[in-house]
Amino acid sequence: MIHSIPAEFPFEEVQKRIQFILSILPSVSQELVKYQSVVVQNRGSLPFKEILTNVDNHAERPILLALQSNFSEDQISAEMAGDQGDDSDFHWWIDALDGSRNFVHGNPLYCISIGLSFRDHPVAGVVHVPAFNETYRAIFGDGAFKNNEPINTSNTASLDTALVASGLPFQRRGIITELIGDISAIISAGAGLRKTGSAVLDICWTAEGRFDAMWERHVHPWDTCAAGVILREAGGRLSDFHGRIFDINTGDVVASNELLHNDILNILKQVREVGGMN
Repeated sequence: MIHSIPAEFPFEEVQKRIQFILSILPSVSQELVKYQSVVVQNRGSLPFKEILTNVDNHAERPILLALQSNFSEDQISAEMAGDQGDDSDFHWWIDALDGSRNFVHGNPLYCISIGLSFRDHPVAGVVHVPAFNETYRAIFGDGAFKNNEPINTSNTASLDTALVASGLPFQRRGIITELIGDISAIISAGAGLRKTGSAVLDICWTAEGRFDAMWERHVHPWDTCAAGVILREAGGRLSDFHGRIFDINTGDVVASNELLHNDILNILKQVREVGGMN
């Protein structure tokens, strides 16, 4: 699945689906905010798996049920529920809670990500940040918006004045040396480094210029489908670590304002060469 625009896609059908998602997000968002208060008050007595199960009840399941009721032939892939429905031209990619560790600790940096692809091409996405009541959205060819205001990437052209984000994949023990190498190299190039704990948020903040770039290993399709469309429509660039057109199944992502993209790719390439990686 590549991040290129198909020769043709049914814009009105995509727009109808995105408008529907925007209509159901407020109630889902309110439920997540309420549940976070419960989690924080009872954090010591609630196992993490139980918290995620309850998140499913408060956020993912209502989204799935709403989509299945209104777009029954669409395929859905969700982080917790897995694949739902048969193969279809339209395919939803849903992460109802990106930034779960932040959520559990009462941190506001978590979001809901809902992406839409058409015939294996990501074409639209919505990302909502409940704690800030901020909504990012985009459809290919129609621009990127935050709370209905157009957004664009930054014009930072040098890493020594850039603010760059990254994250640590959940399964990281086997690649800890590579992760440290990446971080060390980016810092050595002069960039400021930040970690929000949400890859989706990192890409959206790159899209609006809060960050100039981000990179991360082992991300999932539901993390990049929506945010990737938003970034591209904001003027940014998305690729894998080798600079190839991004495939949401690849797992390793570099997102930038485009001006910094090749510099970051070169740094990551040098780290791989030193470490003897391909």
